[in-house]
Amino acid sequence: MLSHVRGLFDYLIRRQIVTENPLKDIPPVPERYFVPFVFSPKQTDWLLQRICETIRHDPANFIFDQGVYLAVVMLARCGMRINEPLRLYRYHYRPDEGSVYIERTKFRKDRLIPLPQALLVELDNYLTARKTCCPGDQNPCLLAGRNRQPLKAQRVRTVFHQAVEAIGLKQPIRTMGNMTFGSPVPHSLRHSFAINTLNRIKARGISPRHALPVLATYMGHRKYQYTAAYLKVKDAGDLAGLIAFTKSQLDVI
Repeated sequence: MLSHVRGLFDYLIRRQIVTENPLKDIPPVPERYFVPFVFSPKQTDWLLQRICETIRHDPANFIFDQGVYLAVVMLARCGMRINEPLRLYRYHYRPDEGSVYIERTKFRKDRLIPLPQALLVELDNYLTARKTCCPGDQNPCLLAGRNRQPLKAQRVRTVFHQAVEAIGLKQPIRTMGNMTFGSPVPHSLRHSFAINTLNRIKARGISPRHALPVLATYMGHRKYQYTAAYLKVKDAGDLAGLIAFTKSQLDVI
C-alpha cells in the first residue's frame, strides 16, 4: 500500500501538483526469498524405507497402509503433487505401457507419464494383494482408502511427518534476514525430485537446461520457465551449507 502511495506522489510531483513526496524517507519492504527443503537421494530412500517399515500386516490395515506408502513413493519418484496419486482411478493405470494418466492437475492440464520400473513392480504387487486380501473389492481408486473412498491427503501428511521425525529430519521453518528456509513437507518431495533429476542429468555431462521442457511436461508445469527455477537450488548439501552460512553471518552482525 505504501509503495502505491509513494508512486502516486511521484506522479503528482511530475505533474507539479505537489513539490515533495512525504513517503520518500520510508524504505520499501525488503524482498523475501523462500528456499524449499530438499531431500537428498539418500534421505529420500531413508524416508520411504521408514514408511515401508510402518506398514501394518494385519488384514484390516495392510492394504490401506500400503496405499499410503505408494502415494508417498509417487510423490518422491514421479514428482507428483499430493492430490495427484490420490485422484487416480484404476483405469488411469496402464500396466502394459507402464504409465499413468493424470487428470485435473493444478493448471487443468492432463498428462500421461511413464513410471519407474521399481514403482511398477510395487504397484502390481499392491493390486495383486488387493485381489487376495479384499475379495469383491469394488473401490474404483487406484490407491484404496476405506469404505470405497480414495485415500485422504491428511493421512498421507501424517505418515510423512511421522517418518520425517523418525529419521531425524524434522525442523521448523526458519527465517534469517530476508530468507525463509522451508521445513520438510510432502511437497518437498516434488522439489527434490526435480532438483535431483537435474543433478543426475548434469552428472551425465548433459546441460540441465536442455532437459527443462521435458521435465516441465512430466511434472505438469504450464511453462518450462517454472521448472527452470529449480536450477537455482543445486542440492540438499548446498542448502544445509547455505543455512549454516546465513546463520553465522547473522550471528556476527
